This record gives sequence, C-alpha cells and structure tokens, in this order.
Amino acid sequence: MPMNALLARTNRRILIVDDTASIHQDFAKILSPQTIEDDDLDSTERALFGSTAAITLQSFTLESAFQGLEALNKVETALANDMPYAMAFIDMRMPPGWDGLETIERLWQVDPKLQVALCTAYSDYSWEDIDERLELGDRLLILKKPFDAIEIRQMASALTAKWQMTEDAALKMSLLEQAVEERTRELSDANIIVQNSPTILYRLRGEPSFPLMYISHNITKYGHTAAKLVASANWSKELIHPDDLSKVDDAMERVLDRHAEGASIEFRMRTGDGAWRWVENRYIPVRDAEGRLLEVEGIILDITERRLAEEKIALLARTDGLTGLANRATLIERLHQAYAANRRGANAFAIFYLDLDHFKRINDTLGHPVGDQLLQEVARRIKACVRENDVVARLGGDEFAILQLDVSDPTQSAALAAKVRDSLVLPYSLGGNDVRASVSIGISSCTPDILSADALLTQADMALYRSKEQGRNQYHFHSEEINQEVVERMTIASDLKSAIEHEELELHYWPEVDLSTGKILGMEAQVTWNHPTRGVLEGPAFLPAAEKTGTIVALGHWVLDQACRQMRQWRDEGMAPPVIAIKLSLAQLKSGPELIYDVLRTTARWELCPWDLRFDVTEATLAQTKWTHNDVLPRLRELGVKIAIDDFGTEYSSFDYLKTYQVNHLKLAQAFIDTAAQDPASANTLRAIINFARDVGIGIIAEGVETQEQRSSLMATGSPMNAQGYFFSKAVSSQQAAELLKAGSIVPPAGENDPSLGSPPRSTEENG
Repeated sequence: MPMNALLARTNRRILIVDDTASIHQDFAKILSPQTIEDDDLDSTERALFGSTAAITLQSFTLESAFQGLEALNKVETALANDMPYAMAFIDMRMPPGWDGLETIERLWQVDPKLQVALCTAYSDYSWEDIDERLELGDRLLILKKPFDAIEIRQMASALTAKWQMTEDAALKMSLLEQAVEERTRELSDANIIVQNSPTILYRLRGEPSFPLMYISHNITKYGHTAAKLVASANWSKELIHPDDLSKVDDAMERVLDRHAEGASIEFRMRTGDGAWRWVENRYIPVRDAEGRLLEVEGIILDITERRLAEEKIALLARTDGLTGLANRATLIERLHQAYAANRRGANAFAIFYLDLDHFKRINDTLGHPVGDQLLQEVARRIKACVRENDVVARLGGDEFAILQLDVSDPTQSAALAAKVRDSLVLPYSLGGNDVRASVSIGISSCTPDILSADALLTQADMALYRSKEQGRNQYHFHSEEINQEVVERMTIASDLKSAIEHEELELHYWPEVDLSTGKILGMEAQVTWNHPTRGVLEGPAFLPAAEKTGTIVALGHWVLDQACRQMRQWRDEGMAPPVIAIKLSLAQLKSGPELIYDVLRTTARWELCPWDLRFDVTEATLAQTKWTHNDVLPRLRELGVKIAIDDFGTEYSSFDYLKTYQVNHLKLAQAFIDTAAQDPASANTLRAIINFARDVGIGIIAEGVETQEQRSSLMATGSPMNAQGYFFSKAVSSQQAAELLKAGSIVPPAGENDPSLGSPPRSTEENG
C-alpha cells in the first residue's frame, strides 16, 4: 500500500468501558455523529430564545464493553481485524470484574498504543496509587467525575488526533528505517533518499568520542551546514539544548550495551537562527558478527507539531472546558506549591471558595445555555478582579476558587473579596435576558498554625457555608469557632469507625401506621450511639459528620445488615412488618454498584427479598443523583426495593421528576403538617401534593403527626395515607417494637395528643 494512502487512513474509533448502560447512552449523546439541537429547551424557552442553530459535530465510531474482560476481547478482535481503537474511556469501578486499573493493564499488554481516559471519582484511588500501577504518561489521562460534556468531547478529539499523528510518525519512521537498512551503506544513495525529506539521517563512528561521520544534506532546512557539523568537535552541543544533553547521554549509554537493539529520545534541536524544534532521535547500533560496535546510525524526526498537540492535551487536562479557568486538580497543585513555598519563607496567601447564590433558579428559569453563559461571564469578571499571578479556578457547577498569593495582611483579602462580590452582583445581559446574581465567599488565610494545605481548603469551605447561613452575597473569614466545628466533626467520624467495631451502635425502630386505623405498616430503622464518654447520641448529633467524612458508607452497611437481621428475627417469630425502612445518604448512592451488591448480598444472607426494604432519600439527594446521572435508585427500584422521598416539598416546587424515578411513597415534611392547619397557602400546597400523588399512584406518608388535630386534618383530605409521629409512638427499642408488632396496631388513648413516650401506646387487636 502506498505510504500516502496509509497516512490518509483516519481512526476515530472509541471504546466505552463501563458497567452502567446509562453511561454508555450519555457518551453516545455526546460523541455520536448528529446534528445537535438543544432538546432540553421546552416550548417556553423556544418562545423566549427562538430556534437554535444546528451544529454539525465531528463523528466518532463508538463501541461498548460492560466489563474489563469484554473490553479485552474487543480490543484483541479489533487488532486482529486491523481496526484498532484510537482510545478508550474506562470506568474505575466495574464490579464484579476487573476495576479500571487492572483493565488498563490488560489492554495495554495487547495494545500498547491504546490511549485511555480513566473515569474516576476523587474517592477511588489517589494519584500515588494509580502511579504505582500504571505509567502516568501521555497514553493516560484522568477524567474526574462528575463529567463535563465539553471536556469529554475535547478529550476524544485531542486523543484521536494524537493517535493518528503518532501512528503516522511511526509509519514514517518504520518506512525510513527500512530505507536506512537497505540503502544507507553508500552515503550517496542515502543522501538521495532523504534529501527531500524532513527526516535527518546521520552516522557516528563506533568509538569514543563517537565523532559525527555523516549527516544528511537536508539539515540545511534547519539552517545548518552538513560539512561544518561533521568537521566540528562539539557538534552535539551545537544542535542539542543544554537542558537535554543529560537525557541524550543516558540514551547513548543504553545504546552502548551490547545487547541493545536501539534507543529513542526526544530533545530540542537548535536551528540556525537560534530557535528550537522538538525532535525524536532514534539510535541504531551497527555491530559486526562478534558483536563489536562499528557505527551508530541515527534518525531525527521533527515532532514539533506533535508536541504542540500533546501540550494542548495537557492544557485540556488542567483547565475547565467551559470557562478556560484552571480546574480543581490544577488549583490543588498550585495550593500545595504555595504552601510549601510559604514554609520555606515565601509570603503568606489566602484561599477563597466562591459559590453563586441561587444559580439553580437561573438555570431552571432561563435554561442551561444561559446558565453556561453566566458561568463564563462570572469567570471573566473574577479574572478581571485578581492580579496576574493569582490563580482562579472553577471547581465544578457554580463553584469557583481563588488562590490569592503574596498576602501580607488579611485586609488585602477582604478588599479582593469585596471587589469580587461587587463585580459579580452587577447586572448581566445574556441572550437578551437581564440576569442578576450574587456570590457567597469563604476565605481561609495561611497562618503559621496551619498544618497542611488541605486544612486551608477545609477552612475556606466552612467559611463559605457561614456566608450562606448568614444571608448570602457576603464574605466571611475562617475563625477558630469554625475550626472547632471541623475538629469536632473529624473526632466524631474517627470515634464512629471505632463504634462500629466495638458494638456501640444500636437500632431503634419508628413505627409507620395507617393514619385512620393505626395498623402498623412498617418500621423505620434509626441508629443511636451509646458513646463511651458522651452518653447516648441520636442520629443528628453524628450523621452529618459521617456524611461529610465518608464514614456514612460503612455505617450504612452496618445499619442495612442489622435491620435485615432484625426483620429476619421478626419474620421467624411471625410478626414482621410489611417493610422495613432505612434512610439512604448521597455518599452511599455515590458508591454506585457497591450499594446494589450490598443490598443483594445482605438480603440473601438474611433470606429476605429486596421488596422487604424501603430506602428513604431526601429531595436534595435525589436531585444530586439526577444531575450526575447516577442510576443506582432506578436499578434498586428494578430489583423491587421500595423508594420514598423524605421531607418532600421542602426543596423543589416541581413534581415532574417523580415520574422519572417511579417512587413508591412521598414522606410529607413535618413543616407542611405543622402549618397546614393555620396557613391557607400551606394547606393548598398540601392538598396539591396529595392529589398529585393519588393521580400517579404514589403513596403518602405523613411525618411528625403529633396531635389529634393534625391527624383529623389529614384524614379530612379523603386520601388514605400512612403516618409517623409521637401521636402514635416514638422510635423504640427492638424489644418495644416487638411488643407493638405483636399487637399489630397503635391507637393512642382517647383525648391524648401526646401519649407517654416511655412505654408503647395502647394497641388494638391483631387485624386493627
């Protein structure tokens, strides 16, 4: 096949390796050839903004594998058919098979040219862990979750282009090496072959100090004269960048090993006008029959354009695709550098966390395109406020950060914060819309008592939440009070790990009953902690710390196992409730398939079925999983697990997402029930929720029913519903719960709005 025909063949084949089908669908939407229109805009948005212009994107050929072994088979088949993949997006976690690291190791064994974007969360593996397993070279990029469609597309475009450039260069090199082997024995013939090629051939005498015997005539294209170089005793210093000489020396040392077949090195070559070009240099030792070195032949290939492409890829990996700012990884790297420099005597610095106020409202009202424009304009305004050496980063979503360097006094940070705040609050004109936004800022200053760069990030984050809690559109510095909160949180998390091991935890059970009859329809498991020094701690005292530190995942496993064990015991005794409910956190959902496998293993261990369980999640948690395309809840629902939305109605006004998740129950927030009897607007909202749930076949659970008045008001809606609350019972021990289950139903004593909580309320007969 002619060389130009080989070089003309393009490869935009991409393999997606992920155990989740919806992730493959997301990649297809982003990378498949299509004419894109913004399908997310509804008819109202089209009326506001008009029809969108169609954009024709580059096409990719996508193939899917759902486990590492399947990916290996596809790569081997592709190679056998001479249709290799240019790159692969590989998920870090793909139980029960190989994880992302082992998958990459296996794939690289059969296709070392395959380029990989490893899709991982920050909690998966550290950089050190990955570096121990894989070579962090230009074949591997890290794509952090949650994904950004622009980053994925840019990464796919850049890596497939780089694969093609590398393949073309290797093909040229291979063909030229053949030409060298066949025709360079005669210098005149060799010169004819390469005189019109950008590739430079040269030959060194096989003896110290390896003088230059010959260099091809086309060195003149780089401003040098072949004869002068051959005559020069310092030809290498004339051509090679001083900083690269040691690398060249190391390569020559490898070539001189009598068993070596060659070596390759990249270095900067000086041109005649003093500029520098990146070149790849391939050394080929020529030995006689006894293995004695006769000559060293060399091939120099200009790779400047390829290096520029690689630098562009590196830039993409370090910047935010939407705003062009530094990304989280870059910010953390620069922060650690600043911290280390400060410990060596450099000036202090400050880290700012910024979060736009009510950004979601703007996104939901005006659409994501306008939201993206707002983020881009916010980035531009922040950049205009800082100095050139300060670092501005987008951390994701509407979160930004500033690393303010050379801060001699905290007043400088206050001045910058005020400047940014006042700049961002000015009106925006975006796509014909007048938009207003504000920002909350948390600031942490580097002081001698700071023990690590990561501690600064934690402090800035805590200061940001103080700004939000005190009214937004303002800034706050970190204080010792907030630091004490962080210390308290970490102490609780550490103690909690020990508590799980030393059986300090206990489950209590909160009955869920039919509102009208009092018949027990379920038990909600609630964890308490018999702390050795602090006494009995209820969930609110330690669950937030467990959620923040990730300890909630281990705690959630313990709760699931203990609740299932108790359900098994009640079932063996013939008094099990229809369902046992467990609260589920965002961190548990982020664990992905691990949670699903945990549910399957635990229910099987205790001889239960998935539909014996109900998981209660808050609206905020549900929104987070939808934003990040987390499909754990739908997959649990497919298994038969029941899903309820806890504190429903406190976060969002739209009910439409319920149709997506097909939840079983809505748990009405106690705030609604408290105010519905007094406030007509709350009563209307309550009725709207109940009517909506009835229309779509979703059950209602009223939380916090504490009085007969509340019970009567809910019953007056005419809709059957379940209830929890002190009017019926508090959360009780497993022994007390067993007594209630034996009775079958709970009816408070007549005329009592707040029954005694120290013992189980009076119960009716078994059938209620």
